Amino acid sequence: MGFTVASLPDLTGQIYFVTGGNAGIGLETIKALASKGATVYLGARSESKATAAIATIRESINNPDAPIHYIYLDHMDLSTIVAGAQSFLSKETALHGLLLNAGIMCTPWEVSKDGYEAHFQTNYLSHFLLTELLLPILKTTALNCEPGVVRFVEMASGAYMFAKSPGIFFDQIDMPKHEPIDRYSQSKLANVLHANEINKQLGPKEKVAEKGEIWVSSVDPGLVETGLSASYASTSLLGRTLIRLGMAATPAKGALTPIFATAGNGFKREWSGAHIVPGAKPRVLIRQGKDQALQDKLYKWTGEQLKSKGFLT
Repeated sequence: MGFTVASLPDLTGQIYFVTGGNAGIGLETIKALASKGATVYLGARSESKATAAIATIRESINNPDAPIHYIYLDHMDLSTIVAGAQSFLSKETALHGLLLNAGIMCTPWEVSKDGYEAHFQTNYLSHFLLTELLLPILKTTALNCEPGVVRFVEMASGAYMFAKSPGIFFDQIDMPKHEPIDRYSQSKLANVLHANEINKQLGPKEKVAEKGEIWVSSVDPGLVETGLSASYASTSLLGRTLIRLGMAATPAKGALTPIFATAGNGFKREWSGAHIVPGAKPRVLIRQGKDQALQDKLYKWTGEQLKSKGFLT
């Protein structure tokens, strides 16, 4: 992979929001952005872990005053997503990059206090809600920046390809009788379709770049040795085998793909809406990942769900 953190441009004055930033890929991404002068908001559930992560990042980049700030987000409690977005908006008037990174993988079946299965809410619903609440500031920021400065990145996975037909189980969204990998794959397909929709709404539309456009991507970081891969290995022989064979990348290496998508100079305008994979390159979406009818249905269904519970108006 030719891209390195050192090749990132100066990000002084730019503001980023990264969910799941206290460990793994999120922590490494924040470290990279902060090392280039960016202000970064770290979304996480545990304040103690977030505070420790911030201290670790500041020490590693040799900047004890690096502007990294904690935002409380519990993805299993949608009310905290609303509160977290409001907290951010009370502090900032611009947002140059939103990286939806938080997630779980192959955990036991569980339903949130909001009534949704854990994978679907943690990986997708909470991020959809956060996006809707922060889209106005992203759009305003983009109007005041050159094209390509403002980015929207949603962490997905190659597992989206393995989502069982019909892709999204609208009539049984919690998938209680399915395997953990099936629930995970559904949530990752939802992430891909969501990123597609944001690109459709806000990505480049004309041949000539213009202010106001946001460059969008979904990202597959590959198999990375984090807490997610540990959960995967606990339920999958394939996962255990791949990790034992040393096939999982380190968090620092695995983070290069989302870092590139979030702020790399080499990200091309025509890649907006693409699925970015290791090697900092776009890959054509396949199967349900390019199903426009499913994308439209999911976006409408999700908005109606969140409105019915009072999280969106």
